Amino acid sequence: MFESDFDAPRQSYPRLRKLLPRTLQPFFRGLRKKLQRPSTLPEPYRSVFPFTQVHLVRQENLLRLAERLESNNIPGAVVECGVLDGGTAALMAYATNKSGREVHLFDSWEGLPGVSEKDGDAAMWVGECVGSQRRVVSVFHALGVDPTRVTFHKGWFKDTFPKASINQIALLHIDADFHDSVRLALETWEPRVSPGGYIQFDDYSAFIGCKRAVDEYLTKHEHLRLEIFKGVAYYIHKPV
Repeated sequence: MFESDFDAPRQSYPRLRKLLPRTLQPFFRGLRKKLQRPSTLPEPYRSVFPFTQVHLVRQENLLRLAERLESNNIPGAVVECGVLDGGTAALMAYATNKSGREVHLFDSWEGLPGVSEKDGDAAMWVGECVGSQRRVVSVFHALGVDPTRVTFHKGWFKDTFPKASINQIALLHIDADFHDSVRLALETWEPRVSPGGYIQFDDYSAFIGCKRAVDEYLTKHEHLRLEIFKGVAYYIHKPV
């Protein structure tokens, strides 16, 4: 179910956004979240809180799925498409420390790309959500993740996906907001997700373009089924 009254989330601090250089977004976003961090939040969620905008339940599910991969010895890498400041990537890497899986991170780190007609009124987000590779490195260090496991793929998906060498994926997290980005991530990487592996979507109930891309893909691949964790986290468990 699409939960928003709009085709995309409303922006917080819209006037301030116009005045603030986008390159400073990571610094001020991190500062704001550090001040908001609940003192009772358990680890590892407390450490990643300043580095992610992802709903806590979706974070919980990513950690749960990553732990399942480890328990069931599902082969493959951890892949994230849309990284921002690295909070959810760090969670998945942290949960797979024992196996030492490769972690591949795809992001422009220049903000969101252009929209298509399938994204509705999401144009306000073009160029927004500028992340920081430096902050990604910082949160990985905070959770004790070996940096040699991590490969950064900086640039637009259409340019970086064809150059990446990833034969098998155990956990794919798609946090790409817009229709064409989500569609490209699914078309490129879903066939490489191992049987028993997982795909989670951060924006299925927030951005109409993401929902449309996922629904279109599922219509063409009837063996895949969308599941929901605690009414908030939307994911696919690849059939064995």
